[in-house]
Amino acid sequence: MRRLLGGLSVVVLIALLGFAAPCAVPWSPPSVADVEAAVDGLGFDAFIDVSYHQYLLRFPEAITGYGLSEEFGIRNDSLESYDYAYMQETAAIERLILDRLRTYDRQSLDDAQRMTFDVALWYWDDVVRGQAFSDYNYLVHYMNIRSAHGLMELTLTEDHAFETEDDVVDYITRLGKVGETLDEIIAEVDRRSALGILTPRVPLEWAYGDIRNMAQTYVRRHPFYQTLESKGAEIEGLTSEALETYLDQARSVIDTSVKPAYRRLLTAVERWIGEAPEALSLSQFDGGLAAYEHLLRHHTQTELTPDEIHQLGLQDVERIKAEILFEASLLGYDGADDMSAIFDWVRAQTGQVAGDEAVAYAEELIAKATAIVLDTGALSQLPEASVGARGVPSGGFYSSAPLDGSRPGEYFVTTSGSDVFAQPTIAYHETVPGHHVQLSLASELDMPLFRRTAWFTGYGEGWALYSEQLMYEIGGYDDDPYGNLGRLQYELLRAARLVTDTGIHAYGWSREEAMDYVGPTMGVSNGSAEYRVLRYTVIPGQATAYKVGMIELLRLRTLAKESLGDAFDLASFHDIVLGNGAVPLPLVEDLVAEWIRGVGD
Repeated sequence: MRRLLGGLSVVVLIALLGFAAPCAVPWSPPSVADVEAAVDGLGFDAFIDVSYHQYLLRFPEAITGYGLSEEFGIRNDSLESYDYAYMQETAAIERLILDRLRTYDRQSLDDAQRMTFDVALWYWDDVVRGQAFSDYNYLVHYMNIRSAHGLMELTLTEDHAFETEDDVVDYITRLGKVGETLDEIIAEVDRRSALGILTPRVPLEWAYGDIRNMAQTYVRRHPFYQTLESKGAEIEGLTSEALETYLDQARSVIDTSVKPAYRRLLTAVERWIGEAPEALSLSQFDGGLAAYEHLLRHHTQTELTPDEIHQLGLQDVERIKAEILFEASLLGYDGADDMSAIFDWVRAQTGQVAGDEAVAYAEELIAKATAIVLDTGALSQLPEASVGARGVPSGGFYSSAPLDGSRPGEYFVTTSGSDVFAQPTIAYHETVPGHHVQLSLASELDMPLFRRTAWFTGYGEGWALYSEQLMYEIGGYDDDPYGNLGRLQYELLRAARLVTDTGIHAYGWSREEAMDYVGPTMGVSNGSAEYRVLRYTVIPGQATAYKVGMIELLRLRTLAKESLGDAFDLASFHDIVLGNGAVPLPLVEDLVAEWIRGVGD
């Protein structure tokens, strides 16, 4: 049986958690008392493992996404709970873990344990700090990879495993819990609304269509039914007769429970739209500015103020725009100093790609990036986990390979039509050497599960944006100058985010003011500008982490080069950045400083 990292076997860990191994049992979350008993008297390594595993047991969708249900000895039969009392109990567990962590004497630990201690301290301290602002998190909006209902749908359509007949049984059990989850979401949004905090109107209006489809779609075309129908058919040993029986059960659950629950959510959204504020800013709410300042710290892992981030963005925007104009002029552009005009011209030179061709092009780009990073020695290794491209109507994102290895990493490619010149940068950001490399290498490290799965936005998105420039530096765009303009446009986007995100949430920009900045600055259409503005609205602070993280990684690389001179090695620098799992940016600085001292000696 596979061992969990950190020295605890699955059998030992499950025994510590109070479960019987190896039989899978229905999901049941631990209480505060359960966690307290489980971590009592443990040594440091065991505490890190057991406390994090106990915490994850509060989040069944996360366990499914990580591919940990078998190792945890539980079934994939439940959904996240948004019940207020449940979330309050989870918060109490977070405080308990932080308090217990602080009882360990850091000085008595070895070097590896000290790094784990430091990462854990930053992580749990940040989580507990965020409890004061949890009501400012918008649960219902149009971004399905961020909203509570959208994440549930991704669990049911993408993450849920279909390898055995038991997985089908668990899936139908999960379908039967959709109504409870959606009702909890409705109740929680209403509770926050009574406090004066509600998703702004336009992001709710944008969510309406997708929710209506989930409520009204004919059962045989419903995404949940089609998921079971297609994935169930691939299960070895499951007869067509047995599958049809399960499909009959799913049809009944969807018609009598799932769709009525979505209709209740739809009714609630209609009501919220009538009550929702027109303004976008988080700071319009009492305590909202403090919440935003926390979110900036959470996502960037820095103490930068909104004003400092705003000014950083304004300066970087002007630098990148000048570089874009220069590079375009080298290719024959002689028009106005206007981003829309420049990228309309680029678009006319390169065209669009769609359908199967978009997927095939993405696969080519992944292969190209893989060859370049290895041939140039920019990376000393790539992860064992593979990555493939998968076409969807609206893509541009990456899904990590689960820890059980049941599927590879997946790069979701837009098949409805996208600019050719933009595709290399998106692929490099999401796959190699970006998210796929960072996340998969982390998951394969011989470290505690906590270190392999923790996420810090400034580090993770900073690395992915850094990867875009890295590919330019090592020749990834030498034969694709229009693709390089796409890279610069995406870097411009990340700089403009610093201005727009802070403009909305700290300075109170309206939707129109934000769109008037984003559209001309980036050279995108009104529709694209509005989408981006609403993204920054519903996940405040997150968009600032890309550029802040990239700037910090570039600063540390420059520091290392200046300190080491000829002894500097790019691959070794990347080994330090990537070889410790996800790390808050201040600790990356510590790691690089230690590496410099070691090489210098």
